[in-house]
Amino acid sequence: MTLMRIALFAVLLGAGAVVDGAWLSRLPRWASPDLLLLIAVAFGLRRGVEAGALVGAAAGYLRDLTGSSPLGIFTLSYLAVGTAAGALAAMVDLGQRYLYAAAAVLATLGLSLISGLVVAATGLTSVGWPLLLREAVAAAAVNALFARPVAAVVAWAETVSRRRDPARIVARRAIR
Repeated sequence: MTLMRIALFAVLLGAGAVVDGAWLSRLPRWASPDLLLLIAVAFGLRRGVEAGALVGAAAGYLRDLTGSSPLGIFTLSYLAVGTAAGALAAMVDLGQRYLYAAAAVLATLGLSLISGLVVAATGLTSVGWPLLLREAVAAAAVNALFARPVAAVVAWAETVSRRRDPARIVARRAIR
């Protein structure tokens, strides 16, 4: 990855965290899309396992820093979801119409399940599984609606980060 690509995706994750914290946090938890999760899933599907794991861990760490949960719960959960999305990258065609929506549904349900299991295993609090699963299904539906636009922003960011400087191209032609 080039420095430009890393900086662009850091800005994308930062913007997702800011929008999530500033505006979407005012909505009920089940009614707001999880932009950081959608960015991690889209990036994992587009770039593979390593990139999905890296962006997932970074998105989870941002969620841990901006949220009120103990540090590490979302880092681990987003890491697992980003890795799973990256593992799917080799098996799916990115041109499929509902790919990102289906991936968002699976990622949201997986994130809720992993987070619930981590909270239950560590004994932080008791987990109300029926309520958690109900909210997870509602959040999965909302994330499915926003998955395609977020994936388009990630694709745009990839395209912008690959562009070459026109001056360099001209200089290379002149040298030949």
